[in-house]
Amino acid sequence: VRNLDVTPASTHTFTNSFSYDFGLLNNLTLSTRVPLVSKYDTQDELDNTDIGDVSFTMRWQPLAYVPGKPSITLFSTFKTKTGESPYEIDLNRQLSSGSGYYSLSGGLSTSKVIDPVVLFGSLSVTYNFEEDDLNQVRGARLLEKVEPGFSVSLSGGYSYSLSYDTSVSTSVQLSYSDETKLNFNDGSSAKAQDQISSILNISLGTRISEKTILNTNVGFGLTEDSPDVLVGFSLPINLAGLKD
Repeated sequence: VRNLDVTPASTHTFTNSFSYDFGLLNNLTLSTRVPLVSKYDTQDELDNTDIGDVSFTMRWQPLAYVPGKPSITLFSTFKTKTGESPYEIDLNRQLSSGSGYYSLSGGLSTSKVIDPVVLFGSLSVTYNFEEDDLNQVRGARLLEKVEPGFSVSLSGGYSYSLSYDTSVSTSVQLSYSDETKLNFNDGSSAKAQDQISSILNISLGTRISEKTILNTNVGFGLTEDSPDVLVGFSLPINLAGLKD
């Protein structure tokens, strides 16, 4: 006879991100992203609102765009651990807002225009740095070190222009995250199993002014390791005073 320990969980996450892009050269763009994360756990009645992990990205287009040919862009992202770490909080009374470790990713994206359709795809690999000097209580042990695994992400889809002011996009994202190893003060360790996540995204782009397009996105998880539902809104803001 085995005892079953069932722990119900219901967490809702709201992220409001501010991104700034700066065109350093004609084919080189630098950007930064600052997320504000709000989490609610309706099972344990916990909540937390704090800054998330700030990231910095560089995008480089090595070849000039040629009409009718695929366009390729190389990118690299460094993600900090400015958010509240899940490995430094009281898990029974607090919620995290960040991953708890640094990460570096790189990859490429491509697109091809077949009027009125645009086909696009992306591939990226992420290396997560290990985090030590921890002192988190977990049961009768202390967590001292975390070794997060690498991850690989692949996505692709298309965008279709319905009119001059409206377009729809459909894409599928597939990602694999390697297992994470937790090391404790008594010499023991535990491993969190690897995960496969897949999300189907459907978005609508609507022009609300001459230079502004509102994007609305809805995503549905396709695997057990994926979120059930994702809803997103994005709106570009032009800072005319920073332009030449």
